[in-house]
Amino acid sequence: MDEKIDILNEDGTKTGKCTTKQEIYEKGYWYRSVHIWIINDKHELLMQKRNPDKKTFPNLWALSLAGHVLANETSLESGIRELKEELNIDIKPENLEYLFTIKREQLYNEQTLKVFDDVYLLPWNVDITHAKLQIEELTDIKYVYYEYLQSILENNDRDYVPITEENEKLFAILKERFDKKVED
Repeated sequence: MDEKIDILNEDGTKTGKCTTKQEIYEKGYWYRSVHIWIINDKHELLMQKRNPDKKTFPNLWALSLAGHVLANETSLESGIRELKEELNIDIKPENLEYLFTIKREQLYNEQTLKVFDDVYLLPWNVDITHAKLQIEELTDIKYVYYEYLQSILENNDRDYVPITEENEKLFAILKERFDKKVED
């Protein structure tokens, strides 16, 4: 059975209708997703290598975690569920820090995906050598120092999902936080 996703208005509010992911893509409806960036104590961001069978950006290194927000679910609830499913991480709502929402339109197979990405930060030290991964979604994980990741993305490394407005906003937030700590 296909999971249902809320159809949104162009302003991000729910229409009261829901449908399958396939129909969302085919008809170009607006929907919501959750993006979680996991950062450890060394200021390294956890990256996931997307499964080669994924429809978008197969086999590329991407953000720590992403998923569709299901019908009647908040992005916070979705993030907690996705962390458990994909990385076997159990967290509480207060562990996630909401950063911002990006409204984006992305070309995909001659269609346009229309999505609101709710972006969160999770300070967490994942033991990547013992992590249990959901192989249908991702095949590997690694940490990359955030400033080095910024350089990788700005130089259009073909092993990584291309840089986005989300990356730029995230790097600005992290730089401000960590530069401030150095000054203090």
